[in-house]
Amino acid sequence: MKIKQKIAINATFTHDRPTGLGIYTSEVLTELLKYSYELDFIVFSNSKQLKDLYPNRVNQVKSPISPELGFKGHLARILWLQTLPLRLRNQNASLLYSTVPEGILFPYAKQIITIHDLIPIKFPELFPRLKYHYLYNLPLLLKNSCAVICDSENTKKDVLNFYKSYDKPIHVVPVGFDKKKFHPQEKGIIRKKYGFTKYLLFVGDLRPYKNLEKSIEAFGSLHLNDFKFVIAGKKDSRFYPLLEKKIEQLSLKEKVIFMGYVPEQDLPSLYSEAAALVFPSLYEGFGLPLLEAMGCGCPVITSNLSSLPEVCQEAAFYVDPYRVESIAEGIFQVVTKPGLKELLVTKGFERAQCFGWEITAREILKILYQNVYSNESTCLPK
Repeated sequence: MKIKQKIAINATFTHDRPTGLGIYTSEVLTELLKYSYELDFIVFSNSKQLKDLYPNRVNQVKSPISPELGFKGHLARILWLQTLPLRLRNQNASLLYSTVPEGILFPYAKQIITIHDLIPIKFPELFPRLKYHYLYNLPLLLKNSCAVICDSENTKKDVLNFYKSYDKPIHVVPVGFDKKKFHPQEKGIIRKKYGFTKYLLFVGDLRPYKNLEKSIEAFGSLHLNDFKFVIAGKKDSRFYPLLEKKIEQLSLKEKVIFMGYVPEQDLPSLYSEAAALVFPSLYEGFGLPLLEAMGCGCPVITSNLSSLPEVCQEAAFYVDPYRVESIAEGIFQVVTKPGLKELLVTKGFERAQCFGWEITAREILKILYQNVYSNESTCLPK
């Protein structure tokens, strides 16, 4: 009979109002803890909500390491993680699993990290400080990790291309989404609450690689008089002014709506009532809005590059994100071509059923299980 192994989980990227990687961390953790009969999990998190939910599993971290603090939080987490080895030794932990590309630089036990994308490497001008973590800390973390988890084959390829000396396993485990929340909703909720009837939708932040400027140009070139272009996401002061200027130049002030942060409970209806999700991003590690849209029966218009075709396969209309004309053609076809929208809705809903947080967690569990019950010590630092 195998001795039940202890695994520490670095869940410090989540907090009580998670977004992005915080949602990933929270959802994966919730699913993994359902398998505590197989492995003994020790969780480190700064979320009071998680501590209340799992009082016997979660060690609440009091240090100011929240992702809400931006780069300061990142730096504080890196420093705090270097204090973990003694605690892990005292608790007889066999492995540390991190849901993000952060970890112990010189671990005494096995370690697995997660790399979701290489955006700070691809767009260093947007991450002038974080890029140094990817340039100098991450190579050392890779050297001292026994395995890496990536969201997509595209991210795996990027890791192998950039970190050429890495020679240990890279496991591709796709992101999940909440099927209980993101499914087709009753029509009319958005019209009643926000006054939108016909609209195209974008969900995400305003960083330039999201390609919103070209999306707005494409929308404006079509003169779809009945439609609005609704943008759901934080109105970032670094990027909003440039987009606002573009909208004024194109005389689209009444047609392009910046909603800012949208309450979580409104998102499924926002997807469900949209004519299409317009998401021609230049680069994504995965692209969670695609899954959420497909799950809600919203047709997807997205880029023909990066990880996005991998996510949607045949369930999206693909465009060249570098050409305004291509994005405009995608919008026009989906909005006007008889039967195309319905086909994308059907294929999208079928494709979305291939994903789920329970599926993601099961795949991660297999990787953790293989590593803690392996007798090989080749992944330990020499």
